Amino acid sequence: MIGRKLSHYEVVESLGVGGMGEVYRARDTRLGRDVAVKVLPPDRTLDETSRRRFQREAMAASALNHPNIITIYEINSEADTDFIVMEYVRGFTLSSRIKRGPLSINEAIGYASQIADALSKAHAAGIVHRDLKPGNVMITDDGLVKVLDFGLAKFDSTATNTQASSGEHRLDLTLSLPGAVTGTIAYMSPEQARGDKVDARSDVFSFGIVFFEMLSGQLPFAGPNAIAILHNIHFSPPRDLHELRPDVPPALVALLTRMLEKPPEQRPSMAEVASMLRAGARAAGISSVTWHSGDATMDQLPSSLVSTRQAQSAVVQSQPPAKASNRRLLRGVAAAVLIAVLGLGGYFLKKNAADQNGANQGSAAGQTAEAVVADEPFALRSRAQTYLERWDVPNNLDRAITMLNRALELDHEYAPAYASLTFAYFEKNRINPDPQWVRQAEQTAASAVKLNADLADSHLASGVAAMMGGHSTEAEHAFRKAADIEPKSSKPHFWLGFLYNSNGNSKEAEQELTRALALNPADWHAHMNLGLLFYKTARYREAAGAWEEVSKLTPDNIVVLSNLAAVYHMLDRNDDAASALQRSLEIKPDADTFSNLGTLRYFQGQYGEAVPAFERAVNLGANNYTVWGNLADAYRWAPGRAAKAKPAYENAIRLAREELSVHGQDRDAQSYLALYLAKTGDKKGALEQIHRVDSVTKEDAEVLFRSAVVHELCGERDLALTKLSASLKAGYSSGEIKNEPELTSLRADPRYLSILGSQSRK
Repeated sequence: MIGRKLSHYEVVESLGVGGMGEVYRARDTRLGRDVAVKVLPPDRTLDETSRRRFQREAMAASALNHPNIITIYEINSEADTDFIVMEYVRGFTLSSRIKRGPLSINEAIGYASQIADALSKAHAAGIVHRDLKPGNVMITDDGLVKVLDFGLAKFDSTATNTQASSGEHRLDLTLSLPGAVTGTIAYMSPEQARGDKVDARSDVFSFGIVFFEMLSGQLPFAGPNAIAILHNIHFSPPRDLHELRPDVPPALVALLTRMLEKPPEQRPSMAEVASMLRAGARAAGISSVTWHSGDATMDQLPSSLVSTRQAQSAVVQSQPPAKASNRRLLRGVAAAVLIAVLGLGGYFLKKNAADQNGANQGSAAGQTAEAVVADEPFALRSRAQTYLERWDVPNNLDRAITMLNRALELDHEYAPAYASLTFAYFEKNRINPDPQWVRQAEQTAASAVKLNADLADSHLASGVAAMMGGHSTEAEHAFRKAADIEPKSSKPHFWLGFLYNSNGNSKEAEQELTRALALNPADWHAHMNLGLLFYKTARYREAAGAWEEVSKLTPDNIVVLSNLAAVYHMLDRNDDAASALQRSLEIKPDADTFSNLGTLRYFQGQYGEAVPAFERAVNLGANNYTVWGNLADAYRWAPGRAAKAKPAYENAIRLAREELSVHGQDRDAQSYLALYLAKTGDKKGALEQIHRVDSVTKEDAEVLFRSAVVHELCGERDLALTKLSASLKAGYSSGEIKNEPELTSLRADPRYLSILGSQSRK
């Protein structure tokens, strides 16, 4: 299988073999990212009817959209080979961690809480896992749990949740013969081992076994062989956990005892388990928990799941990982931070060792002191807003989404949570553009307006969703409505500025962003977007000033450091650019940082050294057409790499076209598309695109410069010189023009020297 190509996935290496097939690491040649591909063995190959059912079940699982559930990208078949394409997780399995010995109680609760949240979410949607075991749980290098193999789960037709029952008949489909025993024997429930019909309560039993093993390093139902294990699962009580691990709190032993009850009806629901584990995690101050499902509020839950000694220490042991814009200014953002300190009990405020632990790991947002989130909608949404405020910090968006979903579980009609979810999906889409974020934003925004049209945030959410869908007029009306409702708020003016900036209306954008800052001078988002406006209009010194202000307000902001590197480069302050990039790399490397590092090398003529930086940028942000274009440029000029340039340009072209399918008037995307077409030799297509841009673009220095390059590559020297002169008059960097390798021939033209000379005399 290694070396084979399934659709557009090139199989690279085997990651392991399981009962449901072999898993490989593969390369997605379209998006240039690593994926995991599970190939079903020949004896499990599906007929067409079963395949359609299986795809429907797997798609239902993939739609769970939970940070602790592995994402399924695709279910496909090729040459009689059925395969599933999933998110590739860099980290280690829970089974490999258990092999090193029992987990600390805090560590076990931290991971178990996340597993329970994932299962609770699945059960609410009618999905039963059926093969939960440590080998199906991955832990990323930053401590996030990912539960695998939901794509092979069974659908529980008895679920009452509306997600699970749309009126369509649900089939108990598995990849085995009817009545056959599936799963892993040591982790089966009694009913599953008998081959009986199973439901969500079977997962509770299996999870109890996994959690027991995490705490003790041993199975609760042991035996010398499979028959003995099955006998003990059916007829013997679990081993005495307190005897194996005396420091486990009695409440936790009691919870595990209930989970391992033989009759399914005597077990707690997964939502109840998740709630109790979350309460224990709160009591311990554990900061790596994904907050999601559960019904009880904090003040109803026992803090006795965690011993007093552990609650005082409040530090989760870290685990070693398994081995395993434009060229100058990118629009991608980073994504991942550990959640802030959590308090003891329902409404207490607390500082402890986790405060320092959280602060040391990166975010100034929400990690400053107090930090209890009462399990009620208002408090959860307020906390989520803190994370949304610092969307630039890793994992903050996922934390916010989880809290907002929890708020909506508690109150399905809480409009502010729907509005905040819309803002979160907007940022998600900026990081990794995908139609699902647009669809979800439209749904949550509509819910916010429907539930409370008197709330300004509802209309802001409506405007953001409209903007994401390419409906600028509707977005503007919604933002104006929000400004009418809340005249003293800076937010409507920020979003109007963002909208106008995106549409190229720089004068209106500057007015609105300036007004937003007059209402809230500490709004770093407004400073950031004002800097972007200045950058796009070649007012580089003003852009540097705006972004330096952002850096003062948020010193750990890697996005602004990358932007500063870009603008310092345009000001020929390359030493300052290098320093900004080094600071960003020290905090958290991201696609922007590596792309700008590559750019710095590229324009210093170090094309070979630029390639690995651009490759890292692609691996961190493959859905951005400018990142792919940057890599293609480096390949084009680096010795011995030219053959790799065209496929990279083709990816950039495809992604630019996808952007234009939503935002058809995006001049940046249009001019980049023309540039990439010209570089691949499609002069006709390039000129068709750039003529559309030329007809409306007058002041955008960067677009004018790209137009000059396109015309030069397409043999239209006179137009190239005209556009080059216009870009210089608009403020474009003469240093970058002098170092652009595509203009080598043009720079020999006497008219070029005249243009540059006349500009320098002004």
